[in-house]
Amino acid sequence: AYALNEYDPSYASNAPPARPGTSINWRDKIDNQAGAVLASELKNNSFKLAKWTAQSLLAGASQMKIGFVSRVSPKNAYEHTILATQTYRPMDFATQITLNQGTMWGIMRLFIKLLEKEPEGKYVIMRDPNRAIVRVYGVPPGTFEEEDENDDEEEEEDEEEDGEEEKE
Repeated sequence: AYALNEYDPSYASNAPPARPGTSINWRDKIDNQAGAVLASELKNNSFKLAKWTAQSLLAGASQMKIGFVSRVSPKNAYEHTILATQTYRPMDFATQITLNQGTMWGIMRLFIKLLEKEPEGKYVIMRDPNRAIVRVYGVPPGTFEEEDENDDEEEEEDEEEDGEEEKE
């Protein structure tokens, strides 16, 4: 089960006005024009829908359910209501959104071949936000592990303190 959140840019702080025709009022359209709402979301969030579909395909799920969620009040970020749900078969939905499984695996194969040539280590793969290019950066082995190390040290200190209390 996945949830698409309605987004109205007119309520975002310091946001420029939305371009005409870029946002649909879900409350008005969801019952009669669910396809238009989905098409709009596919246009604005194609990666999110492709990711969910790929996850469902990889999990071997027979169905995926997509919920359309909206805020009760535009200024209240904590209360939401489910406007509608739709159920899809992942294979059919992949075809509908033109998600090609061969291409998915081809991209994965490309990254594997690229990293096979590199020495063993830790790497970060980043897409350049301004150009159609993906960069691979080698990083030191301990990178991104600070939080885990601090948690481990705290646990060890707690265990040592417990051990000292038991001895007394």
